[in-house]
Amino acid sequence: MKELATTEPSAPEDPSDPEISLSALEKAAEDVPEDHQPIIGEQFGKYVLVGEIGVGGMAEVFLAIQTGLQGFLKVVTLKRVLPHLASHDFIAMFIDEARIAARLEHPNIVKTFEFGETEGQYYTVMEYLAGEDLGSMMNRAAISKQPMAFNMAAMVVAQLCNGLHFAHELTDTAGRPLGLVHRDINPSNIIVTYAGEVKVIDFGVAKFNSSGSKTMTGTIKGKLAYMSPEQILARGIDRRSDIFSLGVVLWELVTGCRLFARESDAATLYAIMNDPIPKSRRHRPNVPEDLEKIISTALARTPADRYETCEEMQIALDQFLTTQPKFDSRSLAGSLESLFGSTRAEAKRAIAATRALSKNVSLVMKLRTEVRSDLAKSLTVRQHIEPVTRARRAVGGIAVVVLVATLAGLGYLLLGNPQPTKPTPVAKGTALATLKIDSRPSDAAISVRGEPTGLKTPATLTGIKPDEEFEVGVELPGYKAMKQRFTLKSGESTDYVFDLGSDSETPRAGGQMGQIVLAGLPSGATINIGGNDYEAGEVISMKSGRHQIRISVNGKMIVQQMLETGGGHQVWELREGQLVRK
Repeated sequence: MKELATTEPSAPEDPSDPEISLSALEKAAEDVPEDHQPIIGEQFGKYVLVGEIGVGGMAEVFLAIQTGLQGFLKVVTLKRVLPHLASHDFIAMFIDEARIAARLEHPNIVKTFEFGETEGQYYTVMEYLAGEDLGSMMNRAAISKQPMAFNMAAMVVAQLCNGLHFAHELTDTAGRPLGLVHRDINPSNIIVTYAGEVKVIDFGVAKFNSSGSKTMTGTIKGKLAYMSPEQILARGIDRRSDIFSLGVVLWELVTGCRLFARESDAATLYAIMNDPIPKSRRHRPNVPEDLEKIISTALARTPADRYETCEEMQIALDQFLTTQPKFDSRSLAGSLESLFGSTRAEAKRAIAATRALSKNVSLVMKLRTEVRSDLAKSLTVRQHIEPVTRARRAVGGIAVVVLVATLAGLGYLLLGNPQPTKPTPVAKGTALATLKIDSRPSDAAISVRGEPTGLKTPATLTGIKPDEEFEVGVELPGYKAMKQRFTLKSGESTDYVFDLGSDSETPRAGGQMGQIVLAGLPSGATINIGGNDYEAGEVISMKSGRHQIRISVNGKMIVQQMLETGGGHQVWELREGQLVRK
């Protein structure tokens, strides 16, 4: 690994020293070799915020570089409370999360390094996970028509059981059980890394039985479609509530379908409480009987009928795995890479190793361009990277976002992107508005004023300033992107549904819309179709018909081929220099 260094050799040891000036950085840049490119971000204490990972209900999440003495650099994930939500209650909740997370040292739980406050903004610092969230994996598998192998699904959930059992068993310093319950186990809060690890993230809605911070009466936390019946009823919950959520996750991994998610929150809640829970074999007839039994036990509506502990469920899954073909962490990493492509996988591995950051960050997430006015005090990090001969198309990063039932706090976008420490004022006595966005089909990405939010339909946008026009857009691969402008009144709460039509029946100029995935491409491959560049493993939406496909590696073309594509989903694999339909 090549050494990284700050651009000013004579700079003070403290990277936030106000004596570091923009002119000095520019002068130092003149001495940097041509094969070095700068990464400029927002200086936040001892961290440089480089990439934007996501925004959730409580916080914004960044890829950050921690700097220290003697050129020390470390890539981390930094979560910062949204400035306009820095009320006493939100800060208390955030401190609770940090206090919990600091105690959770386990291979299947994301590591938390630090909790602090800078310039009145609270933050936590966690390890950067070079991987993808389980929800994105499920979506990719569905698009590629690749059902998850039974041993893979069982291994993933067994590792989750391992991490959650550790959390459930946590005690205070006197050895008294804390009764910690995660309460928000869902695919978005589960990360699978390109090293084959499975990790639980976001204990932000977790609860100690003895905690002084209580959920307000009538408030439901967690993602609705994965909640246990007792959590919905706001009854006392224990570790068995997390086991029910694990059962939902396992059912969906095995079937490739959604279990309880419906068109509205009310319908979803009703389904959890009353609808018959179908056997996974109804959707996938070859599900092994032992695996079916594990799923059914975890999904028992009565807590007493479920597994008593996650350890008990893990033992059952481990026993099932002994009857299946061997599947280990290397197999899991390989499966992940086959879904997302070797280019994306290598980019994320390189970020974790602090290699070629300026190139790799732009490949997997949005660069931190919203640099604050004190840029002159910012630290510019430079490093050795390979020359880039063409512009690369940026693709989405890990959606590590805090998604709660009402998704409060999206207002920072709707209020017109206020400055970090000074939110746009609202006249006294004015009530903010609420807009619930949905789509047919659901799971479409939501943007506000052209900026991605990291949210997917259905979602509720809150904190909207009244009488100001704003635009909401939704986009789902294979469907026509749609936009709608809104102006809401003070205190107004309304719903809007985008009808995206059918991906297989919506005609476009030149033919029906379809989606293709090119598999088996070498690392670093770039796909060019109609003048547009795509990354290896990316799901590409295009009209049916004849298309010239060009594949290059490091600027050298290795394949040029005419493909006849149709509607629907297709996977083409590179074999002996030719793309072949799978």
